[in-house]
Amino acid sequence: MIQRELNKISRRQAITASLGAAGILAVGPTTARAQRQRSRPVRGKRVLIAIGEFSEGLETYYMIYRLMEEGAVPVVAASEVKRLQLVVHDFDPQYSNYTEKLGYLIETQVAYKDVDPAAYDGLLIPGGRGPEEIRQYDEVLRIVAYFMDKKLPLGAMCHGPQVVYAARPIKGRRLAAYHGIRADVESAGGVFVDEPVVVDGSLVTSRGWPDLPYFMPKFLKVLASK
Repeated sequence: MIQRELNKISRRQAITASLGAAGILAVGPTTARAQRQRSRPVRGKRVLIAIGEFSEGLETYYMIYRLMEEGAVPVVAASEVKRLQLVVHDFDPQYSNYTEKLGYLIETQVAYKDVDPAAYDGLLIPGGRGPEEIRQYDEVLRIVAYFMDKKLPLGAMCHGPQVVYAARPIKGRRLAAYHGIRADVESAGGVFVDEPVVVDGSLVTSRGWPDLPYFMPKFLKVLASK
């Protein structure tokens, strides 16, 4: 009887030790809640997702879902509130450029003319052909300029930097982008960097959807720091 109890205690101690080593010891409700809050420092922060017709679908939805997973609040903006067509950009060895197919649809939530940038903690610009469109809107340039001037978290992927350097000078800034716009980045005075993700102050940039697993952690880190 005593030996059985000793065996139970030993097993309990072994399990407790292993859980402790893994960092998942049982904790009280208050401690657990505090740990969850610390592990999700962007909870409740609002992030504007700036898209246009034919923005890249994987980039758009990945950004939205990662924000949601971390407890942040993504808000999708476009020229008007409507159901908008996204596209799939992919690479086929037989072509020298990317291919484009119709992708998922997405419901936008706010029109650019109604956006108050001060109501948001961060801004994300997916790639695709959307950036080529939205950089023509004064309202979009106003929003991007606000984030750049205030040094707030701003993430741009693939063709997204087109909107960044349309809104504000980027002389001397380090940016990653789709290689097809390298000449544009350099003509605007930026330093093109061929890496999965580049963090330059509060500006986070990346080459395209294959780099999403590297891009989003860096953006979330910047978002958490502000």
